[in-house]
Amino acid sequence: MRRLHSLTALLAMLATGAACAADQVDIAYIGGTADVGFYIADARGYLKQENIEAKFTVFDSAARMVAPLATGEIDVGSGTVGAGTYNALERGITMRAVADKARNKGVYSYQALVVRKALWDSGQVRALKDLKGRKFAMTAQGGNEAAVLDDALRTVGLTVADVDQTSLSMPQQVVAFANDAIDASFLPEPFLHAAIASGAVVSMTPASSLRDDDVTGVIIYSDALIRNRPAVATRVMKAYIRGLRDYVDTLKDARLAGPGAEDVIDIISRYSVVKDKAVLRTIIPHFVDPDGEVGAESLRKDWNFYKAGGFINGSVTVDQLIDNSWAAAAVKELGSYKAKTP
Repeated sequence: MRRLHSLTALLAMLATGAACAADQVDIAYIGGTADVGFYIADARGYLKQENIEAKFTVFDSAARMVAPLATGEIDVGSGTVGAGTYNALERGITMRAVADKARNKGVYSYQALVVRKALWDSGQVRALKDLKGRKFAMTAQGGNEAAVLDDALRTVGLTVADVDQTSLSMPQQVVAFANDAIDASFLPEPFLHAAIASGAVVSMTPASSLRDDDVTGVIIYSDALIRNRPAVATRVMKAYIRGLRDYVDTLKDARLAGPGAEDVIDIISRYSVVKDKAVLRTIIPHFVDPDGEVGAESLRKDWNFYKAGGFINGSVTVDQLIDNSWAAAAVKELGSYKAKTP
């Protein structure tokens, strides 16, 4: 009888251990400051509290996340929405934009339209109309940068076709400005701060002045995560929203200077490619919806540009991409965001 009791106790322990085993979630990210929601969720144990074991993988571009998201090799992508995203959905690669990641909003415009300093100082480029024929660098022609630029140029009778477009990564753009190889671009922080400090560029205008509340990044769930592990997807979202709210609490006077800012700066310096805390205290931070809702209006403006320019091959719409139900479920459990007071 004693042996039977011992065996029963052992089986109960094993069953309890199996039930409590953490769910592994593979998360792809770029490594910039805008991935801060997941940085905080991991550093402060929010993911672990949801019984999530996160495996983070760095990608050099959001476009490279599409294939592994399609196969279920990665569960979550912290990236962007471009024409390629809609084309992937048209090919049957199912994924959903489920939460906000980064925006240019008001004073929290972490991107700016910059021009080469020599052109600014000489007076050759001082307004949008002066960009005609200039070499303009973008990370992708079928992306948000091109859409925002086109909107802005149309206010002065031009379109994005009136600039000489070239594709360069952000680090390449900083070097190209220093070598007088490009004339203008949209630079985000921390590249914006570095390029201005080097004397290579001048900030012509914040991106938010050209399109306010512009969504530049989103969180994407794979079809495999949504269909096969919906409870896990819900718990990941809850941890992520908690991380976002901690970040938003630190926003003050267009800097990371609010309650808890120093700890968040430390977390960003440990997780991101930006290691210099002095830089993190100086740069203009991005805005993000503390309830995680994806901004459909901004994405629709981009979609209209992609469609008109022939970048989108099919008819997949923004509404077919966005699924705010995961963020809404997390907010229902957490409650609506309430800003911390100093």
